[in-house]
Amino acid sequence: MAKTKEEQILIQDGDTVIELTGADKEAFLADRQTTANAYALLEAEYKAKQDARESAIKKLADIAGLTKEELASIL
Repeated sequence: MAKTKEEQILIQDGDTVIELTGADKEAFLADRQTTANAYALLEAEYKAKQDARESAIKKLADIAGLTKEELASIL
């Protein structure tokens, strides 16, 4: 049975190219998934901080009666 390109994972070390199989392939895929999960978590945390910052700025503007330009000059 022929393998498709999606099933192959090729690694290059200098001039040597090898296909990962078995436990090595599973470890590589697990590491890739762990990295993707960590990236997604960082992105979610960044978005939450950005949203909290925007909310705080809006509240400050409402309480102090500042315009966007005035806020921008302070921050």
